[in-house]
Amino acid sequence: MIDLHTHTTASDGLMAPRELLVEAQKAGVRYLAITDHDSIDGYLAIREESKRAEVRVLPGIEWNTDGPDGELHILGYGFDIADPRLHYTIDRRKQERIDWAKEIVGKCKQLGMEIPFADCLARARGGVVVRTHIAEVLVSHGYGTDPQEVFGKLLQKGCPAYVPRPVFTAREAIELTREIGGIAILAHPGIYPFAFDFKLLVEYGIDGVEVYYSKHSPEQTTQWEREAKQYNLIRSGGSDFHGYGSRNSHPIGSVAIPPEVKEWWTCFMSRQP
Repeated sequence: MIDLHTHTTASDGLMAPRELLVEAQKAGVRYLAITDHDSIDGYLAIREESKRAEVRVLPGIEWNTDGPDGELHILGYGFDIADPRLHYTIDRRKQERIDWAKEIVGKCKQLGMEIPFADCLARARGGVVVRTHIAEVLVSHGYGTDPQEVFGKLLQKGCPAYVPRPVFTAREAIELTREIGGIAILAHPGIYPFAFDFKLLVEYGIDGVEVYYSKHSPEQTTQWEREAKQYNLIRSGGSDFHGYGSRNSHPIGSVAIPPEVKEWWTCFMSRQP
């Protein structure tokens, strides 16, 4: 069983990396990618332990981008984890997220919802600060009862407390991932709430598409299978598991991925030390 899209407490997941590894073992997942937002800390935390486990783990990341193509997510796999360009970008993105989150908290204060920024950092547990953490802190201070509802009403694009992200384009994410030896996959193409030009991503050098995804309808899966085949792209898939009770609680290993997907996956696994 394969799951190529999961998250830990290194970004907005609810499970620590080791807990996710144990959960993957319980579910019978044998090939796993931890794809935290703008971070590889989750992967680094378990890479040695995973060698002794029954689960093979591949370096992964989910780049959150914004720019002329919209807020697209680009998954990266199999890159060189020692490449300084990777670490420079991760460090830069982490600081940008902190500054961005401070702006959001400031905007919440202007709206009469004052929360300590330190609480948001604490929610991130030393990892990447995301809007989900801010929504959770708002609820903990009595500004709502459900973090997902608060997120949807306050923090999404066009909402009162929304602040635009620092610019990091899909093209930049794709090119960086390929430059450091990895492959770039468009995450969950069927669920974006806006139209985007897929042909442009192909021109940028996208390597594949996350066809098999927990929130795709059968029609969307068929559509993106067709798109991937038309452009001779890799097909990928995963649950996007964030932990039970989270906004993405589809169980790890719950997405059926055809056997041919394993061909590129095992190729990258063979390169790992």
